[in-house]
Amino acid sequence: MSNFMDLLKSNVTKTIWFNFKMLPWKQAIRLPVVFYGRVSFRSLKGIVSIKGGVSTGMIKIGVNQYVDTGVPESIWIIDGIMKFNGPMKMARGSYIHVAKNATLSIGSVGTFFGSNLRILCWDKITFGNSVRITWDCQFYDTSFHYIESLDPTKDIKSLTKPVSIGDRVWIGNRTTISKGAMIPDDTIVASNSLVNKDFSDIGPYCMLAGMPAVVKTKEIRRIFDVKKQTQLDKQFGYQRHKL
Repeated sequence: MSNFMDLLKSNVTKTIWFNFKMLPWKQAIRLPVVFYGRVSFRSLKGIVSIKGGVSTGMIKIGVNQYVDTGVPESIWIIDGIMKFNGPMKMARGSYIHVAKNATLSIGSVGTFFGSNLRILCWDKITFGNSVRITWDCQFYDTSFHYIESLDPTKDIKSLTKPVSIGDRVWIGNRTTISKGAMIPDDTIVASNSLVNKDFSDIGPYCMLAGMPAVVKTKEIRRIFDVKKQTQLDKQFGYQRHKL
């Protein structure tokens, strides 16, 4: 009943169109992907897949967030492959571009993307499980434009390099993750950072910060346990709005 009532609050037309356009009929009939608010599908020539069983509204796109950056419309261009590995949420104002021959994979288990999200995938971008991303963040695996050396013996480099975000990664607001970035499990990325290289050798439980980002702190992690978070809010006198 709750899923049905929630569906009534959605952008029903865009929700039905996306599910039956992009998913097999047996999945589409359950409306697993639900869109809210203003939505523009500029291209849906690619493939969308959902791993495992599906349920109504398991993937919510365009939900409200307690911090709203004022971008009312979600814009999606899916010409490549977009994979959902389970339930997740994305706040409103997302711009998703999966180019032809590119693959965008999004993890499950509490994964959340904040408002005004930008993902430009020309090659391969992978998000692990339980990833939490705040508002005004952007991810891209391409430099968009070619650069050549004045030395004719040097080759022009490829525009793209894969991006990988591990499990339980927490990324602060107004952060840019660019091509070649590899972020290991249980990493915190501080606000206003630029991650543009492979950090996979640093191991888990580190904080990255800066432009470009460097390792600032080790042996720390975000508390994801809701019960413990509630206890700490009470201890410090904070009142939290639900997403």
